[in-house]
Amino acid sequence: MKVEIFTHKNCTECNLLLEYLDQKSLLGRVQVIDTELYPFLAIERGVISTPSIFIDGKLIYAGTVDFEEFTKILNGEKVSRKIDKAELINKLMYGIVDSFAATAWIYVNRDFDSFMAQKDFIIAVTGLALSDNAEEKYTYLRNIMIKEGERYLQQWEDKMIRNISSNFIREIYWLYRTKISIENIKSKYPLEVFAHWLMIRGASVGRVGVKIYPLSDLTIMQRIMKVYKYMLDNYDNLWDKIEKEQKKLEDNNIERKLIL
Repeated sequence: MKVEIFTHKNCTECNLLLEYLDQKSLLGRVQVIDTELYPFLAIERGVISTPSIFIDGKLIYAGTVDFEEFTKILNGEKVSRKIDKAELINKLMYGIVDSFAATAWIYVNRDFDSFMAQKDFIIAVTGLALSDNAEEKYTYLRNIMIKEGERYLQQWEDKMIRNISSNFIREIYWLYRTKISIENIKSKYPLEVFAHWLMIRGASVGRVGVKIYPLSDLTIMQRIMKVYKYMLDNYDNLWDKIEKEQKKLEDNNIERKLIL
């Protein structure tokens, strides 16, 4: 059994997973692939969120991993999930919100026809990769989301706005490594710059996945303004949370390197 885990050093879930596998003496059974070092390989494999776990070439987990279930798989046990159709929409939306790339792209573009074509990702985040009748349930879910996706986006909008805002602040942290004032944020990243960042940040590398809207598109800009305003209004709280999260990750990465 070939097990590949696509990770990123600044991904909290990735670090928790690697720590867990190390504690269980299972790390030697998997191949860890750093998406920061091998971005094009990740794109080729359809990685949208980390950690993404492939078993014998099949995407099984994307973003969220059931550690105990994964342990059973690594130990050679057969794992099967029973998933009711009624659960699928919430599982999908949770999977989208768990992935910044997916959230940013679908929040701006509102195009479930294109998004649902990411079949492997959809099947993984909904748990269908370990379920019977995966094809039938995927088709059922795809049809619903193409017809009614906007309604569900509205229901999950607050979570999507928080996700996008947090990731913007996270990248500000990576750039400056020290808190800059809200006045500097407004000066360096006015709405137009933030809009550009959001449009190109979701699921894009080079020109692949990039869809730029004119700033004169009022519908798009009103939607982006919601996120921008939320980010500014909650800047201090977001920064404190991100700083704490990232410093913990940095300490863990240093500790892991010392052990290795």
